[in-house]
Amino acid sequence: MELGQLEAFVEAQRRGSITRAAEALDLTQPTLTARLRGLERELGTPLLVRGRRGVSLTAAGRRFLPRAQAALEAVRRGVADARSAREARGGFLTLGLASDLALYLAPAALARFARTHPDVEVTVRSGRSRAVAEALRADEIEIALVSQLVVFTELASRALFTEDVPVVVGRGHPFARRARVTVEDLGRSGLVMRDPSAYLHTLALAYFAQAGTAPRVLMELDNTEACKRVVLAGFGAALLPEMAIRDELRRGELVAVRVEGATTQRRTIHALWRTGAEPSATASALLKVLPGGEGPPFSRRSERGGMMRS
Repeated sequence: MELGQLEAFVEAQRRGSITRAAEALDLTQPTLTARLRGLERELGTPLLVRGRRGVSLTAAGRRFLPRAQAALEAVRRGVADARSAREARGGFLTLGLASDLALYLAPAALARFARTHPDVEVTVRSGRSRAVAEALRADEIEIALVSQLVVFTELASRALFTEDVPVVVGRGHPFARRARVTVEDLGRSGLVMRDPSAYLHTLALAYFAQAGTAPRVLMELDNTEACKRVVLAGFGAALLPEMAIRDELRRGELVAVRVEGATTQRRTIHALWRTGAEPSATASALLKVLPGGEGPPFSRRSERGGMMRS
């Protein structure tokens, strides 16, 4: 099956006429007709009905049309990407983001990037970091940003920045008015936590394990924003990443609790790409607008990549 055959089919159904389709593609009518017939022979079924008023789709043509359009669009995107890869002008960029990063980090960064690269079309895929990494492995995205790194040989990585994951409570919580609390006090009072598959859940348990205790779990939720909303309502404490709570801390709606004998947890945000791949100039330009992305975004001497949870 040839690209020219798909173009002939899609243009003929769009124009409703073999003659007008040939003119649009700068072909002779016999050439376009030959391409259509060759495509139909290869598929083993007619795609178009020829009539006095032009052409219309057969049932098989209606089913085949979206596939043909998708194939042509994929080629168009690929050509644009190849042409713009070195200049970071125009083209497409597919980006994978762990859920927290999509919600708290990406909006401002993408807005900055759009102002300096208005012709680049960015597609974002977000979800659990494992799913984002799998999309990267499958070549469905070009780069990914995740919050936890585990060894995974097909992917290379670079640490972008590290942020605190402090214990916070709502301003109406009793701990908000105390200079210090103990880990035991915090554990007995109760914690709002991410679900067990999340890396923030692991960080919270490790925080208490270091003190030889475990928290009373008040609630487990499957996203960070939901945890924050519960704590803002005055119910329990939570370990939440700095990017998610910066504004609420500044406004005094949340209060960071000083916990005796405990070290604030931290997490590192990584950029991932496929091992051995040459990142486009567009991807490199996007990394530069992120915290920690001012240096060379991809080095020949890369870290080992990994499978993540977020």
